[in-house]
Amino acid sequence: MAMVSTYWRAMRPWSFTVSVIPPILGTIIALLDYPELPVKWFHFILTLLGCWIFHSGTNVFSDYFDFRKQVDREGTYGGSRVLVDKLMTPREVWWWSVVLFALSGFIGLYLLLQTPNPALMIGLIAAGFVLGAFYTMAPLRFKYIALGDAGVFLAFGPLMMLGSYLVQTGEFSWRPVLYALPVALLVDAILHSNNLRDIPFDAAVHIKTVPILIGERRARQMYYALLTGAYLLIPVLILWAGLPWLALLTFLSLPVALRLIRMVRDKNRMAPEKFALIDAATAQFHTLFSLLLIAALLLHYFWLR
Repeated sequence: MAMVSTYWRAMRPWSFTVSVIPPILGTIIALLDYPELPVKWFHFILTLLGCWIFHSGTNVFSDYFDFRKQVDREGTYGGSRVLVDKLMTPREVWWWSVVLFALSGFIGLYLLLQTPNPALMIGLIAAGFVLGAFYTMAPLRFKYIALGDAGVFLAFGPLMMLGSYLVQTGEFSWRPVLYALPVALLVDAILHSNNLRDIPFDAAVHIKTVPILIGERRARQMYYALLTGAYLLIPVLILWAGLPWLALLTFLSLPVALRLIRMVRDKNRMAPEKFALIDAATAQFHTLFSLLLIAALLLHYFWLR
């Protein structure tokens, strides 16, 4: 029987910010749209927990199938490595993912019963389930057919942000969908950097990722575009979607973005062990950018009050 710390490791806690940030942003956007709206704190906490637990379940589930397909094996860098390092059995990993999915499902059901717009909530929950459960599971296996990027972009951007907005307001709005785009690009950048690093490992087991399809040179260019695109969207959203001008605070993270771009540019001139950290470094950048955006929106909200 694996220890509690191993079950925690299997959830990949270093990746949690990608599922925690969207509910926070979605709730803040709801407050910007309805300044007198009383925050449903209990529902906010449940939304946060639901997104986090479902994300954890997806991580554990993906590890199970990646191990079975030998995507995660000795000599590779991906996943939590609880199976590769024999810290858990495949059966334990499988049942741990089932428990996490069940917990998030109960939370989702409760929130669904509380919303005045159940049809939209059902659609969001169903879309999230399909993207998460079938990320590595047959018959869809998005990750293995170069659709993983689209999946994480939607799930950890517009879907989660709109869902958290819906929990607070009971209404649809394009604002959380649009404001999610810069953050979603950076979530995709995390996955893309991982896949860029793992081109030889993934090619050896005959799966398709975007970097494998387009080649390493274009994959590096796509990484630059994802980071640059997040910044370019900020003034676009300020001018045409009502994003507060304080969102320009996100540009304070630009030196970190430039350092990451240089790291990807110099990929073939550094030790593989050093470049192996690119996904973790990109995740930290995503967190910094997102926290600056959260700070900007909160400052705008309290300024208005």
